[in-house]
Amino acid sequence: MSYVLEDCPLPEIIRERLPGSLFARHVYYFPLIGSTNAYARELAQKGGAEGSLVIAEKQAKGQGRVGRQWHSPSHKNLLFSIIFRPPFSIERVFSLTMLTALSLVDAIHSMTGLKALIKWPNDVYFKDKKMAGILTEFSAHEKMVEYAIVGAGLNVNWNIKGKLGLNRLATSLAQEIGHPVSRVDLLIRILELLERNYRLLLKGQDSFINKRWNELSMVIGKEVLVDSSNERKKAMAKRIDKNGALVIEDENGKEATVVCGDLTVLFPSLPNS
Repeated sequence: MSYVLEDCPLPEIIRERLPGSLFARHVYYFPLIGSTNAYARELAQKGGAEGSLVIAEKQAKGQGRVGRQWHSPSHKNLLFSIIFRPPFSIERVFSLTMLTALSLVDAIHSMTGLKALIKWPNDVYFKDKKMAGILTEFSAHEKMVEYAIVGAGLNVNWNIKGKLGLNRLATSLAQEIGHPVSRVDLLIRILELLERNYRLLLKGQDSFINKRWNELSMVIGKEVLVDSSNERKKAMAKRIDKNGALVIEDENGKEATVVCGDLTVLFPSLPNS
């Protein structure tokens, strides 16, 4: 599948397309980097400004949750991390993951018409295949956030068909709509939505976050397998609470809250793809 060589999210393009944006003030672009999250974390530890945006075409050590590796070919997808310095307690950090997921889903729909969904806690899916992942890290002092790093990897123009071990698990925008998507236009749209949502969050006008997250969740009302605290159990996903925790109901009808863990959604009603 082809792509436009000039379609690179360069700093000068971001600044030109998003004048005055929080995310256009400090933009770092790398053809190759170890990890955008790791670089952003180093920047934050040295006093890097809120909104600093780190973009890479390829990562040598791309990170996923719990030490997993994130694979992505060069110049095909979007790989970026952002520094946030919200005046939050650590209980609110997951709001940043939620905002980023909502911004990705809404940008995808705006650009392609695809109706992607969110898989708790940090993935974006189209049907039963992964399209994007989010990794949030933070540092805190006396239970207040000093900084948070939110990294995202979105499959845009990657042709995953024929990639053994991946083609049944992942997909991309171009693969679903049949033609390449402008990565620059898509990133601009994501950043526009993310900044709007973040400013509303800072103003306390964030009740929409939880509502939209539940509406766009692919797990609510589904039977799931939850791996958490060295325990694996089958349960029904009921809702996502205001802090982003998953509320489940076990086979005995008892509710429990899962703050972190891995989730496998059972798809008995979906046709084979």
